[in-house]
Amino acid sequence: MMKKIPPHIDDQLLDYLDGALSEQEKEKIEFMIRNDQALANRLEELRSIDRSMQQLTLEHPSKNFTQVVMHKLDQYPLRSGLTTRNGIILLAGVLVTTIIATLLISAGVFDGKSTTIDLNQIELTGKYISRPLPSIPFNGKMILNVIIMLNLALGFLVLDRAILKPYFQRRMQAGH
Repeated sequence: MMKKIPPHIDDQLLDYLDGALSEQEKEKIEFMIRNDQALANRLEELRSIDRSMQQLTLEHPSKNFTQVVMHKLDQYPLRSGLTTRNGIILLAGVLVTTIIATLLISAGVFDGKSTTIDLNQIELTGKYISRPLPSIPFNGKMILNVIIMLNLALGFLVLDRAILKPYFQRRMQAGH
């Protein structure tokens, strides 16, 4: 198995190939190469890579490349990630979820559902935390109200992005 060459030595070998070392550093590297076969092998690898890189030719784009690219930018309309069909399905799902949550709240399903979450029952309290942690009151009705509000916000966002924006863009393009 080949010995791993440290990165700073690898950098010195590259500088040696480029002729960027002082005379003293060059002598030091040459001494190390004579006494270490792994370094000599690595130098040959780097020399081979350097020769290969010098033989490559850099390809240049055509003179009108920039104009062609800039001209084609507006050729294809920017599509939203949400199609109208998928937007309507997502909007229907949001609406159904909001209606179900509202019906559950109005029926009083969560009226008596409140509890506290005691964080001191978690194993981390004794090991990593020395002070007692607070208990968090948990009210099902409040959580459901928050979910309804988030669903309504999501619904308005989907309505705007997937339905209203494409509709008005089509009207503007048609000249109405």
